[in-house]
Amino acid sequence: IDMATIDATELGAFAKQYAELRGQDLEKTSRGFFIQVSTNIILSTPVGDPSSWKSKPPAGYVGGRLRNNWFASVMSPSTETTKTRGAKGSAAIKRVNEAARSHKIGSDMYLTNNLPYVRRVEFEGWSRQAVGGMVRINLAKAEKALKEAVNNLNKGA
Repeated sequence: IDMATIDATELGAFAKQYAELRGQDLEKTSRGFFIQVSTNIILSTPVGDPSSWKSKPPAGYVGGRLRNNWFASVMSPSTETTKTRGAKGSAAIKRVNEAARSHKIGSDMYLTNNLPYVRRVEFEGWSRQAVGGMVRINLAKAEKALKEAVNNLNKGA
């Protein structure tokens, strides 16, 4: 499987620092960040819009397969795909919440999309709806927000 891996180690380090500064449970905090960042990635994933296509869509076309093919897992990346479609991404968001519940400190959490064209959407600008991708943009936003929160806590704000 042609999988894209993006390292979020720094994000994890900031989440740990944030939890420690707030006196919060690290496991609960990391679950919450995973759910939030993953949900943002899912909702940022483009859904096919036939009105912007050069060719006519197939009969009965329903978009959202890429959005619904995000699989959350703990310990190792998922290799699953689904034919589920729809603009809301509800199935993928449900999987994120289920995986997060089983997370324990010391185990890695993964968000994986195994559709063959996800790399092109993320890295090659294949969608006008997500020119800069979905994962990189949301990880950068999360890291920035966590850095600011940690800095504010360090300053006593």
